[in-house]
Amino acid sequence: MADRQAWDLAFDPGTGRRLAPDEVQSGRVLPSSRWPSFFSRVVARLQWDAQAIDLVPDARAWPELADERRKRLTTLLAGFRVAEDAVAEELTPFGEAANNSLVAWVLFLQRRDEHRHALFFDRIAAEVLGLDGATPAERRDAARQHAPAGVLELFEERLPALSVELAAGRTGLDAGIGLYHMVLEGIVLSAGQCALLGDLEDGALPGVREGVERVELDERWHIGFGLRCLIDAQPSPEVIDDVLAEAEDAAAAWGDAVPDDVRESIVPMCRRRLSVAKLLDTRAAS
Repeated sequence: MADRQAWDLAFDPGTGRRLAPDEVQSGRVLPSSRWPSFFSRVVARLQWDAQAIDLVPDARAWPELADERRKRLTTLLAGFRVAEDAVAEELTPFGEAANNSLVAWVLFLQRRDEHRHALFFDRIAAEVLGLDGATPAERRDAARQHAPAGVLELFEERLPALSVELAAGRTGLDAGIGLYHMVLEGIVLSAGQCALLGDLEDGALPGVREGVERVELDERWHIGFGLRCLIDAQPSPEVIDDVLAEAEDAAAAWGDAVPDDVRESIVPMCRRRLSVAKLLDTRAAS
């Protein structure tokens, strides 16, 4: 019944006719029911409460950190404060573009994660960093003053522009997944998370570290889900080339806040993921 439902929900929106697997065009997502259900189960196991993490020890320890360290951490945490709001806001058109309610449901679950991440980093901005602002919107404005220009460009210009194109039907879901899941989450946010976890390995800010660890676990399934979407969508060589080109520059978005060794370890990950999924093989064959 579940498999039949998945095929019933995979349709040509122009004619309403159900599609068989061999009728799917490049860039379209037509999964079986198995992998969306798998990701739904993963999500259920990873639920956590952004309000429950104790940040009081972090707030006490923050003024005692060295100035240079506080500046670097402020850059990273302010960047996440802006970025997580942006990804939560801009994910809606992705579900609508999927033309498949199972995929749309998993994207809804991801958007719920992103809202939780945004809440957690807003708490850090208010309770630990002490950024100006009585509301989340005001604190987001304050965070922009500390976030790297490259992060602001990617999350507040590039991503919203792509979401508009996706909502209007002028670009495909495969291109959207390529930017959102492979580049922004798979490279930029991964680099920032690695830098934060490495810096906080000494336990100086235990609540922040706990939350970032939980965010990283969420992002892992997001990236895996995006890759699974791309496998079924079989994007064109042009889409793959665009993803690889953007990934090359994306890790540099954090500037000096991300150490060179972290950046060098993160940059190849996009190509590695696409290679494991055999999407580079398809590109070469084309």
